Amino acid sequence: MSTSATALQAPPTGRYIIDGSASTVTFTTKHMFGLGKVRGRFTVTHGVIVVPDQVDDSTVDAEISASSFSTRNFIRDPQVRSSLFLHARRHPTIFFRTNGIQRRTDSCTVSGTLTVRDKSALVDLTVTDIDITGTSAVFTAHGTIDRYALGITKMRGMAARHLSVEISARANRA
Repeated sequence: MSTSATALQAPPTGRYIIDGSASTVTFTTKHMFGLGKVRGRFTVTHGVIVVPDQVDDSTVDAEISASSFSTRNFIRDPQVRSSLFLHARRHPTIFFRTNGIQRRTDSCTVSGTLTVRDKSALVDLTVTDIDITGTSAVFTAHGTIDRYALGITKMRGMAARHLSVEISARANRA
């Protein structure tokens, strides 16, 4: 059952494990003083979604591999994974945990805390689709991440402050 733009339905209550092999976090940002567009992705390594009877009390905990950062640029990617930006060797995991959910008819906002390099910032993700098939669900969401709020401020002008993220997370009922 796929939801429509007029009615976003929550999956049945229960605990869902995010399937990292079937989930993606992609992003778009700018570089070179806003002249060029950069597209890339991260790998989801682990996550749990809990949907209780009160859907607004649902929780999401997700882990993303910092070393999985990829734009397919062999010069840029190691630099972003280095201590200049993500410092993936020292901080291998990026964490997201919900703080609250606000439902509307055609979407919901999942507010949470994103932690990168032991620095946390609030992030709002808009869930626009939930496709439920049997005991699994695919959640589609988007949002904007401010890297300065996460303390990643190197190379201002050469790398944009904001990243637009798109998330597709497949979760299977446990």
